[in-house]
Amino acid sequence: MKKVFYHVLTPMHIGSGTTLSLIDLPIQREAHTDFPVMPSSAIKGVIRASFNEQEQEDIFGKGDEEGKVIFTDGKILLFPVKSLKGVFVWITSPYVLERFERDTKINLEIPEVEKDNAVVSSNKVLMNNSKLVLEEFTFNATVKENLKRLKEITKCEIDEDKIVVVSDDVFKFFVKNYTEVNARIKIDQAKGTVDKGGLWYEELLPAETVFYGCIDARKKSEHQEQLNKVIGKINNQILQFGGDETLGRGFTKIVVEA
Repeated sequence: MKKVFYHVLTPMHIGSGTTLSLIDLPIQREAHTDFPVMPSSAIKGVIRASFNEQEQEDIFGKGDEEGKVIFTDGKILLFPVKSLKGVFVWITSPYVLERFERDTKINLEIPEVEKDNAVVSSNKVLMNNSKLVLEEFTFNATVKENLKRLKEITKCEIDEDKIVVVSDDVFKFFVKNYTEVNARIKIDQAKGTVDKGGLWYEELLPAETVFYGCIDARKKSEHQEQLNKVIGKINNQILQFGGDETLGRGFTKIVVEA
């Protein structure tokens, strides 16, 4: 099973349909954590579209014939949050790292973090060498340089000095409340004004978010060739996920482990 990392380069909207909340078009989230997620169906669909028709049938199946490559959901690993120093940082949490360790079998040194504290990879994002300010919240911070290893693991273009571990509750708060929400309007072409019912709010996952997932051959002894074709097609490539392609949404760099 190969590990895959998805580095979101432009704001992304993989929608979950309409909702009764203030946001008309929210992003998809895990039911049990409320964390943003890249569903495997969306990942598979985008990657399938990058192959020609004959390759699509060989790799992804047709009709009642099952595909030969397995795709898992993209789970969140790093989420960007505005920082008073250093512009922004990538946050994660003990639970997210524990889940990542379980899914990928990569051993990590996972710190314990209390609600008002944080662990940072470098003091370059700290005020007075001890305070981390994210949005309007201040955390007592300690430095553990072993967090820089996440850059080496993901192979994504992130700053190793800006990795932060916050508590699970704080992480959930940020990924729930600090996504982007854009107002969209539909113009009545005859009147030049907003069409009736033509105002809606759309949620976007911010650029710089990092997800991870896995891909594998369904039958290792028979389908390795198809898996290798997929890896060769997507590794270090930028593909577009979700809606609003013509607005430049969802462009994402994919990195597959060597």
